[in-house]
Amino acid sequence: MKVTCTQENLSKALSFLERATGKQTALPILSNFLIRVEKGKLKLSSTNLEIGVTTYVNAKIEGAGEIAAPVKIISNFVGNLPSGEVVVIDVQGSAISLESGGYDMRVRGLDPKDFPIIPEKKGETSFHLPAQALKSALQRILPCVSMNESRLELTGVNMLFLDDEVHIAATDSFRLAEQVLRLPDGASGEGYDLFRSQNSSLILPHITMQELARIISPETETVAVTFEENQVFFDIDGVSVVSRIINGKYPDYKQILPKEFAYAAKLSREELLRAVRMAGVFASQMSGEMLVSVSPDSGEVLVAARSSEVGENRTVIHGEISGGEPVQILFNPRYVIDGLNAISTDSVYFLLNSPSSPAGFRMIGSDGVIDQDYLYIAMPIRK
Repeated sequence: MKVTCTQENLSKALSFLERATGKQTALPILSNFLIRVEKGKLKLSSTNLEIGVTTYVNAKIEGAGEIAAPVKIISNFVGNLPSGEVVVIDVQGSAISLESGGYDMRVRGLDPKDFPIIPEKKGETSFHLPAQALKSALQRILPCVSMNESRLELTGVNMLFLDDEVHIAATDSFRLAEQVLRLPDGASGEGYDLFRSQNSSLILPHITMQELARIISPETETVAVTFEENQVFFDIDGVSVVSRIINGKYPDYKQILPKEFAYAAKLSREELLRAVRMAGVFASQMSGEMLVSVSPDSGEVLVAARSSEVGENRTVIHGEISGGEPVQILFNPRYVIDGLNAISTDSVYFLLNSPSSPAGFRMIGSDGVIDQDYLYIAMPIRK
């Protein structure tokens, strides 16, 4: 098998595959990707048994064949080649060589028969999601996913499918983020209704959603979604992603979302973020807490932290504040920083009820309108 393609196309394809490979030393085949000639194109696939990624590369094909090859070595080689170069891939037996101009490499591959079978969808696409809105939603949601596998359902992203919108949420019990993804007119048709009748909600692995956000390019318009046999297929600009679904019941997080807030402070996002970062330096290493004091009468928000080892810090921020008597609440600075980093607007709405109840953050557009589609919740430190 001999294949000729451009460095740019090959490097781009390999970037999609690299993070979907496995690191299990017991299964070394998973650190490889599968190279195969199929339907006159170069087909590349990788999997870690949780997610599978397949993409095709336009190439000049001479002969048929397939081989499993180490993805990191080849990706590094191709990525460092000068852009615009032509790459020749030659497979002879169990060896694979790559040549481009004055650069060449040769590595030993593995038997492609040992490579796991990546499921392929059998039916038609169920429905489409708006790509750019999905990418933005995932970038805001993913920092809240739990890395603690003792509660497996929290290591994934929950997708709740409603009539004409999808609610995407993640939580690690200390903070929670929810983004409402509104479907464009015509997107929620028969395929979507059938999908909803079988799956009112799904929990998808963190790595799957992370890869979707990476694969979606600025030019991507839609993401095709298909559900089959406890697996979900996503098709994005010629790249196919198949993922398992996390079994389990996601917490009914909507029950803890406050229906209304007694205090609302419109603040500069940059000023609040700077104050919280400063407080994070002084927050006690033992308790890791900072104090936020909201005073509606004076229009001030005080952010303070103290540590017997370091010292103390106080920052006063002025804003438009509504509410009753002054209130104080304790936070872990890191959780507030994560929430503010997910907000892209210049102004932020800081919302709270009491020192012991969840506080919220919403975005405010340049026109002064509050974005009701995104909510970040930070749990307070209770004493």
